[in-house]
Amino acid sequence: MKIEPPDPELSQLLSEVNDLAATGTREAALDPDAAWQRLSALSERFASVRAKIPEVELVARLNDYAGHRFDLVDDAEEYAAAGQEILTLSQVLGDAPLVVAPALQQTLVRLTSLLGEPEVPQLFGKLLRRLRELGRQSGDPELKAWVDGVISALPSE
Repeated sequence: MKIEPPDPELSQLLSEVNDLAATGTREAALDPDAAWQRLSALSERFASVRAKIPEVELVARLNDYAGHRFDLVDDAEEYAAAGQEILTLSQVLGDAPLVVAPALQQTLVRLTSLLGEPEVPQLFGKLLRRLRELGRQSGDPELKAWVDGVISALPSE
């Protein structure tokens, strides 16, 4: 299998997703319209990139991005930030649920062993809710079944 070099436009967009994740909560609280416009602009640019990269390749690259992002974590407090970046990516790619869902699934699996870390349980819940939304949006029975399986495996209160 030939490994393609990184697409510079995709790399730039992923960097901007990271920036949005880092500032998005504060920005949304101060100026919700500006935050929404920023998210929408990134979504439009991602649509352009998606048109140039075969879907299977884009899914693989987003999986690589998610995995690499967690590999960069040096301190336990950084897990929540890494997860927030993947959550933000899912919002930017909201109109392509099956493209981004595998990266979210990988992130959820990774977080299951980190639930004792700061802010990770809350993030896990947000990611699971987002993945459930994407499953409903896509209508994909495999994704829905995967999410239902995770939910059924959670301990009851």
